[in-house]
Amino acid sequence: MILYADSGSTKTDWALKTEEGKVIYWKSGGWNPYFLTSEQMIQEGKILINKINFETQNYLKNISEIQFYGAGCSTEKNRQIVSIALKNLFPKTEKMTVSHDLLGAARSVYDDKKYQKGVVLILGTGSNACLYNGKKVTQELTNLGFWLGDEGSGGFLGKKLVTDFLYNRLSNEIHYLFHQKYKLDREIVLKRAYQETKPNEFFASFVPFLYKYKDEYSIKKLIENSFDEFLDRIEEEFKDLNLNFYAVGSVAYFFEEILKEKINKRKGNLIRIVKSPIEGLVNR
Repeated sequence: MILYADSGSTKTDWALKTEEGKVIYWKSGGWNPYFLTSEQMIQEGKILINKINFETQNYLKNISEIQFYGAGCSTEKNRQIVSIALKNLFPKTEKMTVSHDLLGAARSVYDDKKYQKGVVLILGTGSNACLYNGKKVTQELTNLGFWLGDEGSGGFLGKKLVTDFLYNRLSNEIHYLFHQKYKLDREIVLKRAYQETKPNEFFASFVPFLYKYKDEYSIKKLIENSFDEFLDRIEEEFKDLNLNFYAVGSVAYFFEEILKEKINKRKGNLIRIVKSPIEGLVNR
């Protein structure tokens, strides 16, 4: 039996594939080693397992392989944080792979028989990108994480929206609607941003508001500018954007039209978008 995991900063999608070919799916919080320690992952994992039905719990006792693809798992130190947690929770596992979520995203969205090499984008709570040749990641975008990077991501979009709200840059109508829905002020925002855990999730939680009003001029410009910043970063490092693009993540999925327009203007071609990569990983 194989346990698959695709972990972003906000959530982790899990899938257990039994020897009979049955697939069981469930979700948990994000397991980003930049935000959680091994001990915190173990604690969350034990709570999660206790909530799962008895049949699935029995399956989990006999896992032979784990494939974990996660945000933040780009360094050996961070991969070890996740590995320690998984080994504690599933001590009988014989084979374990902990890899960057970029590789998981590429494998989930890419069909070797149909597609050419190109750029794989992750646009969810966080953002990232890589060049993929159908077998391996050949170049990764420099990633500075939530506070210094993550251009185009849900966290980045939410941060821009909240900043514009607090600076009174939004139109009167959008400012009023945002205030009525969230009742935020400067003190609340600063506390959530600097004193509480997972600020990226807090800011990404405003993406549904952006989606609802995505056709309003100031909101559309905010989204367009954020995607331009992301693509500018990619162009700086990958040089030639006259390539095929494959995108994974809820932000890419919900703002597909804007993303596609921005890529086309740079002579790229957006081939496919997948909201969540877990099913693609299971069915490879």
